[in-house]
Amino acid sequence: MSLTDLIAAVATSVRDCGGAPTKTKILKLLYLLDIESYRKTRATVTGFDWKFYRYGPWAASYDEALQAATQSNKIVIDAPDFDEGATFINPTERLPLSQVFPDIIQELTAKKIIETWAARPTVELLDYVYFHTAPMRDAVRNEALDFSTLTREEKLPHYTGIKSKADEKEIQRKRQELLKKLSSSTKAPIAPLDPPPRYDESYWSALDKLESDVD
Repeated sequence: MSLTDLIAAVATSVRDCGGAPTKTKILKLLYLLDIESYRKTRATVTGFDWKFYRYGPWAASYDEALQAATQSNKIVIDAPDFDEGATFINPTERLPLSQVFPDIIQELTAKKIIETWAARPTVELLDYVYFHTAPMRDAVRNEALDFSTLTREEKLPHYTGIKSKADEKEIQRKRQELLKKLSSSTKAPIAPLDPPPRYDESYWSALDKLESDVD
């Protein structure tokens, strides 16, 4: 798989899903693709050496990969003037995921990841990447991310039902009694948190600006 083609295909897919292929979003999507690839094959698709830099996962070779994709005419980088605003990664022509993922399972996995995050605000993607992915949970700032943590994720034990010795009529009777009790019971009100947690627009805007500064 060509890394330059992968970047162009991810940017294409983000745009097809109605999202904006910003530099930050593409990087974090590549990180999520690497996570799913490592979980299944014990290898990443990008080959990046991911590390915990500043606020989240980052790869020093990302900029080199973007330059290579630009030089091979796979993408055009639209950078803002005066370092204000987002940098966009625009494919020069539409490149579907099927052309970079020969395996249909890999293609569908990548498609699902991109469809999930393409049109959502970047701050939601950052929140998920920073706080809800295994390599970041015990990461040390400025140190390499440990993808082997994906193999040690806690898995629920396999559930097998236990066959009841009661006959069918008895089971039905008990089920009806339970449903009757549930329908007649009232739920206790849940008191709201006081004060309620708040992540306002200023918080997320500042986080997004800090993330773009890394790029």
